[in-house]
Amino acid sequence: MSHKPKAYLAGPAVFHPAAKALLDYLAEMCGQHGLEGVAPFEPEAAQLALPPAELAALIRRGNMERIGECDVVIACVSPFRGPGACPGTTWEMGYAEALGKPVIVWSEDMRPYSERVPHDRDEDGRLFCRQHGMVVENFGLVENLMYAAGPLAVQPDFESALKEARRLAEAGRQGAG
Repeated sequence: MSHKPKAYLAGPAVFHPAAKALLDYLAEMCGQHGLEGVAPFEPEAAQLALPPAELAALIRRGNMERIGECDVVIACVSPFRGPGACPGTTWEMGYAEALGKPVIVWSEDMRPYSERVPHDRDEDGRLFCRQHGMVVENFGLVENLMYAAGPLAVQPDFESALKEARRLAEAGRQGAG
């Protein structure tokens, strides 16, 4: 009996006030596309009493285990608390890629990253962040080049990402068989 390919759902949904309902909905959408959606690790009630550093380490290990058990990662890189993606999500993407897992990225904001960062131009046309004075990456990509210039284009919505995840998971299974 073959199982549905598992898709780890990376992204800032865990911080949403209705996180459980949102992640359940995303997992349900995965099911409609022949995938088993796997939400990030959720500590049990008793674990919430752990000291903060221990709880953080537990969540990190739980997420690493879940990523390792999945066939593919679907990562939301919509701007989070600023112009770019959630740093935890980008770490999970790198971890998954290091494990050889395909990573499909989607964003609700498809504007180039440089348009989302308040910036000024110098006389040579370089962009500098108004807040920090650092050069703003300006490759016309939706996000940082380390994942937006990868083998797969950033998808414009979750459903497009699901279709790509299903295709890659199936291709990976055929290649493994």
